Amino acid sequence: MKVFRKITDVIAKVCEIICMVMIAALVLVIVIELLRRNFLNQSYRGTIEVCGICFLWMAFIGLIPLYHDSGLMRLDFLVANAKGPIGEVLYFANKLFSLMLGVVMVIAFRAQLEYVGTRFYSTFTLKVPYTVQYIPMALAGAYIAIVSVQHMIERGLSLAGRKELGGERA
Repeated sequence: MKVFRKITDVIAKVCEIICMVMIAALVLVIVIELLRRNFLNQSYRGTIEVCGICFLWMAFIGLIPLYHDSGLMRLDFLVANAKGPIGEVLYFANKLFSLMLGVVMVIAFRAQLEYVGTRFYSTFTLKVPYTVQYIPMALAGAYIAIVSVQHMIERGLSLAGRKELGGERA
């Protein structure tokens, strides 16, 4: 589990960097478009598409470091304040819902793949498929699902260890 945790730490850090790059790209593209419009009386038709792609990458990939650092809005206040068996049930329910969210995100990507996989942006000179804006949803969903399972396994092992030692923490 330590190796898996280190891998997820690295993935979360890489995703933070991707988010920063996407925010910088959004700012850069918008500023360049404003300068082109106001001073050169020109415009690039693909600006909206580029901003949309950057935004979706920032939003969905941004879920990964948030989930990694427990920064998503969840029912943590209930889980943190509930003790004993009720607290454990709430913890596992919370992780189960996170797992379901991740799985649904991957399924949604797969379901729309046949529709968006054959379409391309018309404003780009390169053939860029619509799929490029949906990939981060699948990546974030897979990460959330896998890490939710990891958390449930670790918590289950921790509970099993405590029961073996007569209720004391190992």
